[in-house]
Amino acid sequence: MVEQLHLRELPAGVSIEVQVQPRCGANKIRGVHDGRLKLAIEAAPVDGEATKQCLRYLATILSVSNAQVSLLSGAQNRKKVILISGLTAVECKKKLAPYLTDL
Repeated sequence: MVEQLHLRELPAGVSIEVQVQPRCGANKIRGVHDGRLKLAIEAAPVDGEATKQCLRYLATILSVSNAQVSLLSGAQNRKKVILISGLTAVECKKKLAPYLTDL
């Protein structure tokens, strides 16, 4: 399933396309949908809280600092593009693979 992810190598790191499902019971990876990593996020989409929680959750999963995860596009949209600084696409896929094998 990790092979289906749309990841793009950029000079600053790797971009990953995500689809956020806010107001869920827990932060969780739900799989890959149309090449996007589907994330269930606890926070409601109010005042950017779901986006902030999405960025923090990705930082935790990928074992990088919060400062290395930033939003490229989709601030007010469920479909987002996120930059992970300091990682390659191969490293990102390797870190996400354990979360996608049980789905």
